[in-house]
Amino acid sequence: MLPHATRQPRGILQRLVAGLGLASLAAGAGCLIPQDEALLEGVPEFKNRPPRIVEEQVEPFERILRAFGVGSCTQDFSVVVEDPDVDDRLTVEWYVDYNPSNPEGYYRQIVLANTGQPRRDDRGTLHMDLRSANNPLGTPGIHLVEALVTDRHLTQRQPDPPEEVFLPDGGLVKNPGFVTSYSWVVNTVPGDCQ
Repeated sequence: MLPHATRQPRGILQRLVAGLGLASLAAGAGCLIPQDEALLEGVPEFKNRPPRIVEEQVEPFERILRAFGVGSCTQDFSVVVEDPDVDDRLTVEWYVDYNPSNPEGYYRQIVLANTGQPRRDDRGTLHMDLRSANNPLGTPGIHLVEALVTDRHLTQRQPDPPEEVFLPDGGLVKNPGFVTSYSWVVNTVPGDCQ
């Protein structure tokens, strides 16, 4: 037998043993770090995530209604809403011709039923009929219809200040509320409904 034939397996074996030794040393070093039990006492709350309007299912799909009042006297505006935080209370606030310099509050408010699923079954729907008295779309001209979806109470169309969540380690997390919107431009024309 040749002398070099017996040395080659020893070289591989030595490298293998050295590699296993280094790997076990590295794995063992991870166990030497002491665990901080204070961090394991409780799980902090999830941070609030924003609701979303499903734009593919908004009605009417057209964002500009060019001749409201001709052919039909009624129009439904509706939004489908999703929120990954299934326990959040979701509200749709409808505004028509909102003027920030003279804020009057929402025109209609709809609370969406909680289904335990991210997508709510209820549509936040606003029904407008030009034949009804005091309809804000009844005046001929350009109007703006807005749906604001929120998971918090709104003041002047803004979410109330964030909730403060105190953590077991004494830290503080601010959990904000969110608002998202969708809008339509409506041109009311004198027509069949006057």
